Amino acid sequence: MNSLKIELSISYGELLMDSKVTHPEFLRLLFTDILGHTRSIELGYDRLDEVLENGIVIDGSSVPGYASVNESDLLLLPSSATPTLQPWDPAAAYIICTVHEISGQPHLSDPRYILRRIVDKAHKMGYQLMVGSELEFFTVRRLHDDTLVPLDRGGYFSSQPSDCGLDFRRDIIRTLQAVGIPTTSHHHEVAQGQEEIGLQYCSAEVAADNILLARLIISEIAYRRGLIATFMPKPFSNQNGSGMHLHQSVWDLQGENNLFATERPSGISPLAMHFIGGLLEDAHELAAILAPTVNSYKRLVPGFEAPTSIAWGYRNRSTMIRIPHFNGSKKSARIEIRCPDPSSSPHLAIAVLLASGLAGIERKLDAPVPTDRDVYKSLGSLESLPQSLVHALLRLERSTIVRSALGENVVDTLVRIRGQEWSEFIEATGDLPSSEITPWEIERYLLTN
Repeated sequence: MNSLKIELSISYGELLMDSKVTHPEFLRLLFTDILGHTRSIELGYDRLDEVLENGIVIDGSSVPGYASVNESDLLLLPSSATPTLQPWDPAAAYIICTVHEISGQPHLSDPRYILRRIVDKAHKMGYQLMVGSELEFFTVRRLHDDTLVPLDRGGYFSSQPSDCGLDFRRDIIRTLQAVGIPTTSHHHEVAQGQEEIGLQYCSAEVAADNILLARLIISEIAYRRGLIATFMPKPFSNQNGSGMHLHQSVWDLQGENNLFATERPSGISPLAMHFIGGLLEDAHELAAILAPTVNSYKRLVPGFEAPTSIAWGYRNRSTMIRIPHFNGSKKSARIEIRCPDPSSSPHLAIAVLLASGLAGIERKLDAPVPTDRDVYKSLGSLESLPQSLVHALLRLERSTIVRSALGENVVDTLVRIRGQEWSEFIEATGDLPSSEITPWEIERYLLTN
C-alpha cells in the first residue's frame, strides 16, 4: 500500500492529527462537472491500490452533462498516484480524478479533459499559458429567519477589528500552502464580509485545479467555523459583487521567455495585442462561460467596480481587460481579465479564454485602441457585455469559437441547463433583470462551489 506519511504542523487545535497515525481513514475522489461544481465520492483508504490500478465506476446519470440513465456508468481515474492529506479534515486524503467512458476513453464533457485539449493545441503552436487568479468571496452568517448577514462591516484593506475574517483567511492560506497551492496575498475586499485570496501564477491546468480546490477548501473551513463562504457573485444588492480575476501570460515551452513582454517598460508585445484582440472579438460568446448564472449579471452592472464594457486599457479597472503596472519586469508582463466570477467552471473559463486568445494570435487580430477613461461613467461608442444570462446564452448558442473549444454536446448541454435555470428564475420570481437579489437566487447559488 502507498501509505501517506503525515508531516504537517498546522496549529488548528482539534484538527491536529495524532502523531501515531500513518494514513487517513478515507480516500476522497474529486472531480468536476460542466457547471464547475466539485463532486466527490469517498472510499476506505485501504482501497487506494485498487483505485490506482483500476479506477472506480460511478453512476454519472445525475451529474450534469455526463451520462443518460440508460448509459449511466462512468469511470473515475486518479490524476495522481499520491493522495493529499486534508489538513482541515485529517480523516481523509483526496485525489483529483479525470472522468472517462467505461471503455477507458476520456469523457468529452470532462472540463479537465477539455482544458487539456486546448493546452495541447497551444503547445503545438509553441506556447504555454500561465494563469494567476484573484478569488473573491463573501463570508456570511444565516440567521434563524434565513436572513443573510455579512461577517463584518469592514471595507477595502480593513484591519482588525473591522476585518473579522483575518484569522479565517490565515487558516485558508496555511491550508492552501500545506496542500501545495502557492498563494500571493490575502485581504478584506471592498464589500462588507468580502474576502480575497490570491493564487500564484502557474500553468493553465494546474491553475484551474487550484481554483477548484481552493473553493472547496474555503467552503469546508468556513463550515467548520459555523460560517458560510459563498462564491455566489452578488449576494447583496447594495454591495460590490465577487469576481475571479484571471491574470494571463503566454510563455515559450521552456518557460524561459514571457512572450507578452516587450522592451518598453510596462508595455506589452504584439503577440499580447493579438491575444487581446481575440478576447474582445469573442467577448459576447465567452460571457455565458465566464459569468454563467442568473446572479452573475447582477454583478456586471455599472457602479459596483465590475466591468460592463468590451474594452481594454492600461491600469484601467473599469474595462473588461486591464494591463496591470508591472514596473518593467518581463516576468510580470500580463493581462488581467476582470469579467469572470467565482461561480464559473475554472477549467472551462480558462479553456475558452485560451482558445479565443490563440485564435486572435493565429488571425493576427489587432486590439482596438486602449481606453484610459472611466467607462463606468461614460461608455461612449464601446459595446457592452450581455446584460442578462438569457442574452449571453443566445450568443453562446450561436458561437463558433466556444463550440470549437468545448465541443457541440457541451455547449448544447450548457445552453439547455442554464436556459432552464433562467426559466425557473422567471417562473419563481416574475422578475426580469433587476438589481434586487431574490430568495430564489440565494437558495440556488449560496452554497455551490
